[in-house]
Amino acid sequence: MADPTTELASEFLELNNYLVRTETKFYKNKEEKGTASDIDIIATAPQGVKLDNIELNENIIAEAKNWEVVSKKTLDQIYKRKFRYVDKDEISWPQLRKYISTKSFDKVLFCLATTEDVCTYAQRKYGIKIVTTGFMIKQIAIFFKNSPRNWSYYPEWYNYNIIKGIMHYLFSADRFKDKLLLSDLVWINVEEEPKYRNRFVEANAKFFEDFIYHQTDGEVFANLIKRFARSPWQGWFKKQLKADRKFWKYLTK
Repeated sequence: MADPTTELASEFLELNNYLVRTETKFYKNKEEKGTASDIDIIATAPQGVKLDNIELNENIIAEAKNWEVVSKKTLDQIYKRKFRYVDKDEISWPQLRKYISTKSFDKVLFCLATTEDVCTYAQRKYGIKIVTTGFMIKQIAIFFKNSPRNWSYYPEWYNYNIIKGIMHYLFSADRFKDKLLLSDLVWINVEEEPKYRNRFVEANAKFFEDFIYHQTDGEVFANLIKRFARSPWQGWFKKQLKADRKFWKYLTK
């Protein structure tokens, strides 16, 4: 097996109808022929795909990193060590023509995570598209939810199956002996790590709000109201209620 990010990227591409080749030997020049590097992923498809804000060519030459790429300096180093040689037709094309039929291809970096700033920098300076682990997991989850064969077992797609398993357990936790709850997957201590807690809640605020609002018996919402009424936050809570005069009048009739 290849490294985890390469394996995840391979599944992600295959789910989008690409044929994928991993760890292909690539000689940077004649002098270095004895110490070949490699291209982590070469992928081809009948046509490209558009997923959210990322559009991928039908031909892809990719590097995979298992860590975050959050600085321009790191991106520069990746380009210098890997993609610089791919950009030189006299070096790359005699080798790549064995696997793709045209010189038109996307240079892609698959990595754990990045920032908007580095992503924009990579595209503008080097023509590199960055696809993160978070993006790939999200797309695989969407595929699972929308696929008519979503409960089928795919022995060659290990990441797909583990994501499917997690989603199934979260959805059906009350039915199984070994429950898997959202709290098992979120490592944040809500009392001792307010910085991480607040960031997590703010990122998922609308999702949490809708979940609690639509809960059939309203138990969670009722418990929150009771906790606010008893807590040091009761003054703030009362002020929030008073801010909506019509609602406050309704409550105090």
